Amino acid sequence: MAAIDIDIIRAAAACADLAIEAVDETVSTNRELMDAAFGAAPAGPRLFTAVRQTAGRGRRGRDWLMEPGRAVAFSIAVERAAVPGVAAIGLPIAVGIAVAQALAPMASDIQLKWPNDLQRAGRKFGGILVESRRGPAGAGGALERFVVGIGLNLLPPRDAGARIAQPVTGLFDELGDEVADDARGNVAPEFVIGRVAGSVVAAVMHFLDEGLGPFRLAWSQLDALRGRRVALIFDGRIEAEGTACGIDSVGALLLETSNGIRSVASGDVSVRPMAPAPLAS
Repeated sequence: MAAIDIDIIRAAAACADLAIEAVDETVSTNRELMDAAFGAAPAGPRLFTAVRQTAGRGRRGRDWLMEPGRAVAFSIAVERAAVPGVAAIGLPIAVGIAVAQALAPMASDIQLKWPNDLQRAGRKFGGILVESRRGPAGAGGALERFVVGIGLNLLPPRDAGARIAQPVTGLFDELGDEVADDARGNVAPEFVIGRVAGSVVAAVMHFLDEGLGPFRLAWSQLDALRGRRVALIFDGRIEAEGTACGIDSVGALLLETSNGIRSVASGDVSVRPMAPAPLAS
């Protein structure tokens, strides 16, 4: 992606009040939005993207590798008046669903690996990092900002075997490298960014109004782990094993173990499938 066309992003997002900024290079799109100063009132949604991101981060502090021309990285900020005692637990689940649904017309086999890794045929092609920050309390109370960072491989990384410790793919992997200079088979990277951004803004607003409940049916349809035997990995060691059986009301993974159903919050835990997915009937 030699340059970023904001007009394509804006048209694809179909979100009239979305502010869009694009630069050639940044350290981290999430950091750019997280560090921005608060205003006197909640700002409208904002999208920040870059051709190159030099130090992007994924969940649990892992690096997110971005190959310009083969991947996109962008972040979306949504603000609200802070609600005392109300945490946005489950927002990463809602956001993952929004991204998967936005991309579904471009690839029919998208699934979500809890909590929100984007996969095709068991291979990761996208990651999501949700962060939040509260501003200082003013006359109208404190503000709260949610920043959703998204990295998507449009084509599989060239160095996947050398630097990535899990199977990876791209959103348009079946089109081959020849589309790298041909707008991904007539689908511009900016169109992908805009489609996802518009879906994410709507989902965040919906979640903040109604919680995770309206998203749970969609999760069950996208869940890559449901019914599979998985291992919980903590600090490099297997902590528990069981069968994944969906999520609870706040987005925690439900794991059926020999000692009963266990609820697993994301935190520092990694979930790893232990066997191939069952064949579809």
